[in-house]
Amino acid sequence: MSRKRLFGVLGASIALVLTTFGPLTVAHAATDPITGAGSTDSAVTVAWKDGLVGTDNHTVVKLRDPNSPLKFLYPDFQNLKVTVSQTEDLVHEALDITWSGLFNAGTNGGFLQIMQCYGDSSSGPDPEGCEFGTPANLLPSGLANASAGSREGAICKAGAQPSTTAPPVGAEDGSSAADGCDFQEPFGSTHVDPAEHDPNTYSIPFVPAGTDSPLYQSGLSSQFDQFDSNEVQSAISGGDGTGEDFFQVLTAPQAPGLQCGQIEANGQPRDCWLVIVPRGQFDPNGFQIHGISALVGNPNGSPLGKSMWDQRIQIHLGFAPIAQNCPIGSAKELQTLGTGLISHAVFSWQSALNANSNCTSLYGYEQVPEATSTTQLSDTSGASAGMAFTTIPIGSEATRFGGTPTGTGPPVVYAPVATSAITFAFNINLPSTNGFDATPIKLDPRLIAKVLTQSYRLDLPDFFAPANDPGPSWASKNPLTLANDPEFQRLNPNVQDGGAATSLAPLLTEDHSGVNQQVWQWILSDPAARNWLGGQPDENGMVVNPNYKALSLGDAPIDSYPRADPTCFNTGVIGERDPGRCSIQLLPYVNSLEEAAGKVRAANDPLGPSWDPAALAPDGTSGWWSSGTLEGPRTTFMWTITDSANLAAFGLVPAQLCDSSGSSCVGPNSASITTAVSKAQPDSAGLLHVDPANPGAGGYPLVDITYAAVRANQDPTALNQDAALIAYAIGPGQQSGVAPGQLPDGYLTLPDGLVTQAKAALTTLHADANPVPPGNTNPGSDTSSAGDTSSVSGNGSTGDTGNSSAGNGGTSSGGGATPSASGTPGPSTAAAGKPVPGKPVLAARYTPGVSPGALRWILLVVLIAGAVGLVGGGLLRPNNRIGRLFAKLRR
Repeated sequence: MSRKRLFGVLGASIALVLTTFGPLTVAHAATDPITGAGSTDSAVTVAWKDGLVGTDNHTVVKLRDPNSPLKFLYPDFQNLKVTVSQTEDLVHEALDITWSGLFNAGTNGGFLQIMQCYGDSSSGPDPEGCEFGTPANLLPSGLANASAGSREGAICKAGAQPSTTAPPVGAEDGSSAADGCDFQEPFGSTHVDPAEHDPNTYSIPFVPAGTDSPLYQSGLSSQFDQFDSNEVQSAISGGDGTGEDFFQVLTAPQAPGLQCGQIEANGQPRDCWLVIVPRGQFDPNGFQIHGISALVGNPNGSPLGKSMWDQRIQIHLGFAPIAQNCPIGSAKELQTLGTGLISHAVFSWQSALNANSNCTSLYGYEQVPEATSTTQLSDTSGASAGMAFTTIPIGSEATRFGGTPTGTGPPVVYAPVATSAITFAFNINLPSTNGFDATPIKLDPRLIAKVLTQSYRLDLPDFFAPANDPGPSWASKNPLTLANDPEFQRLNPNVQDGGAATSLAPLLTEDHSGVNQQVWQWILSDPAARNWLGGQPDENGMVVNPNYKALSLGDAPIDSYPRADPTCFNTGVIGERDPGRCSIQLLPYVNSLEEAAGKVRAANDPLGPSWDPAALAPDGTSGWWSSGTLEGPRTTFMWTITDSANLAAFGLVPAQLCDSSGSSCVGPNSASITTAVSKAQPDSAGLLHVDPANPGAGGYPLVDITYAAVRANQDPTALNQDAALIAYAIGPGQQSGVAPGQLPDGYLTLPDGLVTQAKAALTTLHADANPVPPGNTNPGSDTSSAGDTSSVSGNGSTGDTGNSSAGNGGTSSGGGATPSASGTPGPSTAAAGKPVPGKPVLAARYTPGVSPGALRWILLVVLIAGAVGLVGGGLLRPNNRIGRLFAKLRR
């Protein structure tokens, strides 16, 4: 529903019904249209000294009190300014938070604590509404400030006031001033945990939205834990007082206790708040952390305690609606499904279409494997989806499994709707990169071959450094990790300390897909990678895992990322059961490209888990492999294979793909993707594909065009609804921006030729849905309005589909769209014009380098010469002159 987004739970069918949604907001984003880098029009900068701002993020609702007993804290924060990259139309995505003016002392003071809170008051949220204090402390291990990462802290003696010369001690006899007691706590009776009965400790409960049930520190795990909380307990400034962090905002599906984006009784989505609490060199009781001893250094006390809470910066966050109930029976949901490459865009388009229909038509979407799309479109019972989003012809996935595509399915019409890229996305935060790395990582095909074949020692189940288990002898000369590989270091000299604390393998999905096959095609385009996969060591002696060599991966591209090493190894941890840790435990898969990108952004590494005797095993018994680990500041190196929309949504750093010499490195951007699309060639069904081995000079090799595949023998209502979605997608839906209905970051605006092709598909769908009655000599009498495509131009203006300026306002596509058949005629039936079921073709074919005007005439000549598919409803819109001509030819 907006650009840089992470859409909530893919794999569930979601109907976005927004009955209160008005005209499409034109909110042009200033971000990079592919990587999402930069700020949007709703970016906000807030200065600490100005006080607390209200819901408009400008009006000050509370000033800093110059006479506050806490004014000794002010000098550390008075120059602090925080900028948030986006504050409106938010969904599950990452915000780029930058700041300046906060002195640097690491986690010993001079850092920010960031959290998401709900709260409907214009004056801001309460600490009870904030997701913070995960039961497992997220602060770097070995530090003494655990209370700074919790919801609890010490209470000062009754009547005490803070003092920098004589800071008060805690209420408990013998406690130290270094405990940093809060003289304003407990701030009400609810700030004491009734179960603990501890008069010396305050505890701020979390009260989930929509309830009045307080959850104290020990009960938080019922709402969130360290693996799904988005709290940032320690965002450290650089030496110059500046810093950057990427904060994942969560919507109701990911954080039910916050309910951000959930539709409320007034029909509006619940908005939320971003709260940033700075920590300086003083505790709230006046204890100066660095004033007495450098060894006594670490802020104490929760940021939710009254004294530190009063120092917060708060920024209001506006959310796009995630759901709204329509009256039962108001409309039958039109289900769509398909590749995850389209998920961000289709959710955005759905939100606008469902809203504008005012509950008269509903669109759903579900991410499914390619084989499921084929099954659904082959089912003519009416119970299955009639539209699937795909990068390959429906049914062609069967050839990857040694089968042949079915030739008996229903006819399918294709319309291109989106262009995006497969990307390698990184989150690196190391001393050598001075915090978050913003420089693209360089990769060559052989490096990717290495990480996909479990050939680094740390990716082998029987290599276990804690017990000095060396692993197999064949790997003795192999580096520990990607970061230790001289080949990687040669390409990326700026990353010097990747380390080997956890696996540096990429997060991968378990699916079989054309997208995965495309990655392998790029790998095999390089002779050095092919030779290495075949058993030839690299120049440093690294060899391929023999279990993968046996797969002959250098011969032909596969369509998955297998875990082919069958080794299992008992690491000797007490309670660990045989057979011990196998490849799938060491390197578990993730469920989707979105999940992978989200885990990388959160530095939530599921790889390399250890045995946890308290974890629940799949069979219900105690003892299983843990969920991995969280990588902290200056110790983060995570990456994944994902798509450009998820790369942009999570603010990850892309890779540049290089040849084996380390030169000709190309990253995903508008120019490189455009170049690759211009080199795309059609397959036998007419769908365009970029050859990873030949993307053109400066072209990015891993580019995909996503098509809407529509079963042409649906009922007229469904066909018109499908056409309406396609018309919106290639028209207003191609306008880049963050508002619902616009094109998210990560997608290239469709080139004019692809828009022309999509318009031809629309003409076919309308003709199939509204066929000319027999004997009707006035085809122009068609007055159907359902799914009308008269407004498909990039600027949303109305006009004939053949005359509107499409996509990004490029060259006019001219008169009528090109006719096509619902199916492809076979050799024996072409002359008769009969369709061959299950042999899908494009409504029109885009030829790179041919102008839209010339394309029309080329296709016209081809059509007249071959009489291709002039059957059934496969005519042009009847009120088009060329359409009437073909109607006569057909008769």
